[in-house]
Amino acid sequence: MLPHGFLRVAAASPVLRVADCAFNAERILALMRQAEADGVAVLVFPELSLTGYTCADLFQHSTLQRGALDSLEHLLRAGAEVFSGVAFVGLPLAVDDQVFNCAAVLHRGRL
Repeated sequence: MLPHGFLRVAAASPVLRVADCAFNAERILALMRQAEADGVAVLVFPELSLTGYTCADLFQHSTLQRGALDSLEHLLRAGAEVFSGVAFVGLPLAVDDQVFNCAAVLHRGRL
């Protein structure tokens, strides 16, 4: 927290590869490291930042859905080691045979 009770909030836009969740997670982690060094307390990533926004029909495939969840788990573990603030990361989430455009909130290894 900065003097006078203010928080440093940042929006980060990683270079992404469409449908390459592992690559995208690594780019997100790099920006989390940078945010930690810059004293950021709240870090917001773009919508569907784990998959890329333009996956079209791929959002319906379990391979992409599983890849997004696996990468989210990786971000939870690795992110806790490099960023002490709160991060918002976008991903598709399948629930009851429907896919939702969601934001996951990460803080010190907790979702």
